[in-house]
Amino acid sequence: MKIRILIIALLLFSFTGIAQRKFDPQTLELIKTKKIAFMTEEIGLTSQEAEKFWPVYNELEKERYMLMDKKRDLEHRSESPKAGMSEADYRKLACEIAAAHAKEGKLIEEYNLKLLNILPAEKVVKLYRAEGKFRASLMHEFRKGQEEKRNRERESNK
Repeated sequence: MKIRILIIALLLFSFTGIAQRKFDPQTLELIKTKKIAFMTEEIGLTSQEAEKFWPVYNELEKERYMLMDKKRDLEHRSESPKAGMSEADYRKLACEIAAAHAKEGKLIEEYNLKLLNILPAEKVVKLYRAEGKFRASLMHEFRKGQEEKRNRERESNK
């Protein structure tokens, strides 16, 4: 049960600093290890490619996580606006949200070029697909765990 909760947290936070502060670091490390194995296989990295790829990818992930923290903060501010916010305050918040999304796009473009200098283009495309597949597998595992939990609760209530 605990691992399933952590899996969904990982899915939602993608190893962000928030996830690391709230959840068991050993479990997160296990999930990260699974992600590395999954992605290495899905992409088809050779040992020479992996040696060059993982430091760059880890750098991308670190920057992505910091940006995701910023976006979450902005989303939180937009979900619970302070009483008396003016049109100018909302305008500023809207511009900050748009800027964070633009920054994310620029980050992906920047690292796409770095990755294309390390890997063949086909493997970079496989990387993007592998990230989606990994998130989907985590979501599937979480949903399966939630269903099992509901079934156990139903059985115990009978």
